Amino acid sequence: MPAQPIKKKRFAFVLKTALLSSFILLLLLIILGSVGAAYIHFKYAKELPDVRVLKNYQPSIITRIYSDLDELIGEFYVEKRILVSLENIPLRLKQATLAVEDSNFYSHWGIDPKAIFRAFISNLYAGHVVEGASTITQQLSKTFFLSREKSFERKIREAILSVRLEMFFTKDEILEMYLNQIYYGHGSYGVEAAALTYFGKHVKDLSIEQCALIAGLPKAPNHSSPYRNPKQAKARRNHAIRRMASLGYITAEEATQAINANSKLSGSLDRLNHAPYFVEYIRQFLEDTYGSTKMYHDGLNVYTTLSLRNQTVAQNVIREDLRLTDKRFGYRGPLNNININQSKPVLQQYARKLNGMKEGENISADAILKGIVTEVGSRDATVELGNGEGIIDIENMNWARKPNIKVDGAWAKIRKPDEALSEGDIIFVKALSLDPNGLWSLALEQEPEVEASLLSLDRNGQIKAMVGGYDFSKSQFNRVMQAVRQPGSAFKPIIFATAIAEGYTPASIIIDSPIIFKDKDGGFDDKWKPSNYEETFYGSTSLRTALAHSRNVVTIKLLQSIGVNKTIKMAQKFGITSLIEENLSIALGSSGLTLYELASAFSVFANNGKRITPVAVRYITDRSGEVIYTSQPEITDIIPSGVAYIVTNMLESVVQEGTAVKVKALKRPVAGKTGTTNNFVDAWFIGYTPELLTGVWVGKDKDEPLGINETGARTAIPIWMDYMKEALEGTVIKDFVPPQDVTFVKTKRESDKIAHTEDSDSVYEVFLNDNLPEKGTSNTSPPQTTDAIF
Repeated sequence: MPAQPIKKKRFAFVLKTALLSSFILLLLLIILGSVGAAYIHFKYAKELPDVRVLKNYQPSIITRIYSDLDELIGEFYVEKRILVSLENIPLRLKQATLAVEDSNFYSHWGIDPKAIFRAFISNLYAGHVVEGASTITQQLSKTFFLSREKSFERKIREAILSVRLEMFFTKDEILEMYLNQIYYGHGSYGVEAAALTYFGKHVKDLSIEQCALIAGLPKAPNHSSPYRNPKQAKARRNHAIRRMASLGYITAEEATQAINANSKLSGSLDRLNHAPYFVEYIRQFLEDTYGSTKMYHDGLNVYTTLSLRNQTVAQNVIREDLRLTDKRFGYRGPLNNININQSKPVLQQYARKLNGMKEGENISADAILKGIVTEVGSRDATVELGNGEGIIDIENMNWARKPNIKVDGAWAKIRKPDEALSEGDIIFVKALSLDPNGLWSLALEQEPEVEASLLSLDRNGQIKAMVGGYDFSKSQFNRVMQAVRQPGSAFKPIIFATAIAEGYTPASIIIDSPIIFKDKDGGFDDKWKPSNYEETFYGSTSLRTALAHSRNVVTIKLLQSIGVNKTIKMAQKFGITSLIEENLSIALGSSGLTLYELASAFSVFANNGKRITPVAVRYITDRSGEVIYTSQPEITDIIPSGVAYIVTNMLESVVQEGTAVKVKALKRPVAGKTGTTNNFVDAWFIGYTPELLTGVWVGKDKDEPLGINETGARTAIPIWMDYMKEALEGTVIKDFVPPQDVTFVKTKRESDKIAHTEDSDSVYEVFLNDNLPEKGTSNTSPPQTTDAIF
């Protein structure tokens, strides 16, 4: 038999055997692989969550607070996230994300074998992990469903979930969820929040280099933060740009321009809050209404009544005026004192550290800084600021006397700088202006100890401004809502309103004369002998004059006549819920209440006898835009419109000729009342125009005296005036319109008798139609007793 055919048969047999063996081996491998995969799937998949729950994907998002003009003023969140649809995310950001995270995203099925093999080789060559292989789908699976533990079992579960995600969601749906879910650093989740945090703009407005910077953050958001590590952030940005170019997403020219571009940061790391005391008031309302979980996670949209313009004015006025007010109380000394026998560079570095400034950073005019006094002369002092030097002239520090509440700070001045300053003192200064030689003109400053609060309401009871103190970051105590303080004479209009309702008129006469009250229950050591602020008595006094000039004795006698209980009931009808003591001292405002209560009570006069419960929220929507809350005004008739108008008209006299005469400078019809408590502890002014009511309180948290002559007129009115000037700027000047149930009658001055036509010493007085004076009659108060229960 020839050898050639035998060899061919043997070769064919071997080949056939090899192919059959290979097929059987492959089949066995497939069977084993399938069995292994089935075992792994059975073992690890049975307890995995159903990925279809993401069909109702509702992540934790920001609750936003808006002004009356729908301007964003505050936010509440646990995760700072703002959902944005994929179509509103720029193409370049999607491409940059794919370039650095998952370039095969649109071709794999949840896991990427090519990426796994590439990462395996890279890591093997490097000797440690230098490259990951997780797809975007895997990252999303881990974020939604798995813990952060690093284990083989978790990777298996991650792969199974990723495949399942790809089965139930489109690629675009997965990418949209990813770009809204992933953490980008500094509390920001999702690309919209990241764009606002780093660049202060919406994601749709980002440039190529900005998209690249954001896309490079998820791998190590803290380490790659441009705020914390700008070099690393730039390196990651440029890596993303080069990857985009290599994948053909951008041209080489675009890549070069993007790499050379300066990604200037203009966002904010601070939680947005333009009205801290008001926003905290809203937070408490939301928590009481919906609970903290819904408030912090469900993305409510809260549309408030606040005027951002008015609120900004109020906050600025409080800070500026309190600094001026506090200076009248004297200089409390430097923050510290150091040895200045050191080199100038050392002192400069120390001053920069005090102010948290970098070398070369510019000082801006009106900035409040810390400085080191390096020289004290006969007329000025030299101060090192770190990035500059300045001079405080005596005129800009002459207020800095030693504190003494018995000395009137409006007039007490120092004459020489060394009465207040010493070399080495660390002090607060305000930068006024920079001269051509680079030397700053400075003013000596100090952080105020005195506090203030302001509440402003419109005619509809809507809160337009609320400031609860000098600095929310230092004290969250809201003095509008929480500070219970004696109102002093600011309580008197409620007493006078009760009297008018009981038949008195503005022309009713009460004798301003000494009176002594004895305590029949033995609760006081001595008799009570009240006096007026001026410590004199004025004889026959009309109610109008008594209220205008805040006469204490007349008010006490009036209260005694109408009854304490009637007045307390009236105050409660006006909305005052704080406890009011049942004694005659309430005529002087001895029972504490809040600014919120007092301003709300005054609104009854401003609103023609109706009480409108102050409103802070207009309406609220959920994340889908559905309205879930609408405020319903609570309006209650308290007193007749005529009584309310008469009190308003009397309060106009307080401004025109009484204790609030400074308010005439507003050049508008204003009704209001000052208030000052014993020893000048509290100073008030509540005033209103036909459009806007504003109340101001000034005092110290520890109930300490402000200082001699620190009355409501001197201390509270300037804040009220500075606020109202700007709040009412550009609005039409209106008068208080008398209702139909009042009539003006010509009476003799300081008398309740009708005047003759030819009587030159007469005035027009307002009366209720059913309580008009008659010719020749006198509506004086009942006879006064000299003995009463205090």
